[in-house]
Amino acid sequence: MTASRPDLAWILDGLVNAPHARHALLLSADGLPVAHSDGCHTDLADKIAATVSGLQALSRSGGLFVSDENTTWQQTMVQYGAGYLFVIAAGSGAHLVASAGADVDIAGFSYRMADIVKRLPEALAVAPREHSPQG
Repeated sequence: MTASRPDLAWILDGLVNAPHARHALLLSADGLPVAHSDGCHTDLADKIAATVSGLQALSRSGGLFVSDENTTWQQTMVQYGAGYLFVIAAGSGAHLVASAGADVDIAGFSYRMADIVKRLPEALAVAPREHSPQG
């Protein structure tokens, strides 16, 4: 099930069919949930969207620690006692977020996420929000 773009359900549900995967979200670059996998309720999607927005901003600024030259952020992974949170740059203006249990094959799951982004960049793209004039 998706929050607002039902055509993305097959992408996110396919990702969570991986062994030990739990949930998947597509977020806009400004931190709004665009779609979520079946089993990830809207309240959880909203909470994780806010969390990932901050996490992604911090991860971008960490590039200065990695290189003296300007480098682009690509992926963040956070390990918890019970599993992992993965965030990767997706289509234009979007981030793909997924969670998996502690027994997940980290490299395999990261590759699976990157492969989805590589194969379906247009489907994952999120247009910038249009701001309404103040009245």
